[in-house]
Amino acid sequence: MDELAYSSRMVDWSPLGKLLFTVLLLVTGLLTKSIAVPMAAFCIGLGLMAYSTNMKLPPIIALAIGEAVLIMVIGCGMISILGDKSQPALMEGKLLWFDMYMTEDSFNQAWLVFFRAVAGVTLMLAFASSTPIPHLAQACRKLHLPREIIEIVVLIYRYAFLLLERMLVLIKAAQCRLGYNGGMRTIRAYAGAMVGTFLFSMEIAEKSDAALASRNYLGVFPVYRRPKGISAAWVIASIACAACLWCFGEYVIDWNGMAELFSPLFGWDL
Repeated sequence: MDELAYSSRMVDWSPLGKLLFTVLLLVTGLLTKSIAVPMAAFCIGLGLMAYSTNMKLPPIIALAIGEAVLIMVIGCGMISILGDKSQPALMEGKLLWFDMYMTEDSFNQAWLVFFRAVAGVTLMLAFASSTPIPHLAQACRKLHLPREIIEIVVLIYRYAFLLLERMLVLIKAAQCRLGYNGGMRTIRAYAGAMVGTFLFSMEIAEKSDAALASRNYLGVFPVYRRPKGISAAWVIASIACAACLWCFGEYVIDWNGMAELFSPLFGWDL
């Protein structure tokens, strides 16, 4: 993520400004009941991601996004089939061990939750893929967050890749020795890799503590190239964009009728 952030077109933007913009759009999407607002926020987040990275995401991040979308689909599917039984049913029956009872309100609510979730994912990824960890830590210092927490985050960022590399080496070694041939053997191989990584983490913690002390580490990593601070233009633009989205959902397209949209496809009588 950090390599992706440093190559982003938005890396020189103010971290606090980007964070304020993202949070305000997410809150606006949660406060309105119109599905048009999360849709618009999703489009904004997708556009920022495209501008930031040209959609050239590493495979591991693409996999994480796919897993997140799958969880959203399953969760929103459960919302849609667990409707209020006092309302007329669009669909009912038995789905695995669930009593399926889909109503118009539950179907619309599921789509609203889904678009709120995907809007949050795209907006936060646009922020994360354009903000290196040192920039984020500096922004947290300006917010007067506890110094100890910020420095722990920076230390984890600087040394986590060593643990990841060690774990991958252990997994590769087990694979070369047919450690994944069979279910139980696979569990034992993974367990051994995890234990080895944990022991290596204790060892590297001791070595790193001595190395930092010998370099006069006093609990703070200095930042020589500080990111841009938040300006009045960022605050005004973020509030104006959130207000426009809220007015758009409340007064222009106050709509959440996905059931009406899908009724010709499924033959629902609404």
